[in-house]
Amino acid sequence: MANRTTFVELSRDELAAVPVDFPPLETQRRIARFLDEKTARIDGLIEKKRALLERLAEKRQALITRAVTKGLDPTAPMKPSGIDWLGDIPAHWEVLPLKRVLASSDYGISASLEPSGEVAVLRMGNLEDGEIALDNLRFIDEVPADLLLQPNDVIFNRTNSLDLVGKAAIFRGTPDYPVSLASYLVRFRFTKNYDPEYANFVMGTRDLMALARTLALPSIGQANLNPSRYAEIEFPIPSIREQWEICAFLNRKSEALKDVSSQIASSVDQLLEYRAALITAAVTGKIAELQ
Repeated sequence: MANRTTFVELSRDELAAVPVDFPPLETQRRIARFLDEKTARIDGLIEKKRALLERLAEKRQALITRAVTKGLDPTAPMKPSGIDWLGDIPAHWEVLPLKRVLASSDYGISASLEPSGEVAVLRMGNLEDGEIALDNLRFIDEVPADLLLQPNDVIFNRTNSLDLVGKAAIFRGTPDYPVSLASYLVRFRFTKNYDPEYANFVMGTRDLMALARTLALPSIGQANLNPSRYAEIEFPIPSIREQWEICAFLNRKSEALKDVSSQIASSVDQLLEYRAALITAAVTGKIAELQ
């Protein structure tokens, strides 16, 4: 019934004309009491499951931070890094500005995008928890070859709201179409001494992101984090072999946590569907005890 021109609109008169069944007042009250009790129980379960999802996310974040800043060997001798966000690090690690391990840093394209085309273009919403989400894409027909992404490119969000600027995600490739990036994103490529996956894990740690956002320049409704300023931040530099070991460990642990989180999220969706179905059944007279 809603008018779908520039936006969806349903007028008061149209809504008032919709026929609605009204059971006796006492039946309405009985239905309301029934639903208050049942939905309160469901909502309590949903709240507990969502709290568990938050704890799992916190566990994953703590696991990553510990591994990329302290290593995997709890007996390794430690030394002060001299960097507030980093703290003590294994004595055999180095600390260097990110620019020392960057091979290149490139801005994305500035062009009008369309719902279809030859080349997909990543935007800020495609960066999710360190990974690229290949949904809600926009396209363009032609992009310079040097701005096409390759597997293991790390994408950095230089412009966004202050609480989101500085997000990073690793591009793992897609066989379906070439992919580029929009102008408010930056592509990092690293030297052979710094593993892109390890860099992506480091860039997603909470303390580093908090530091990065202090370097962002605010403007109306958003902030800009210049990649050159970001590249001055000092990063932990284990040996390349240790970086690989840390990444393998974190990928195993993250996958296990992701599986558990997925199951819990699915059960939340089922509870929400059951809640909606229960309400519909109650208010349309489908539950015998309420008739």
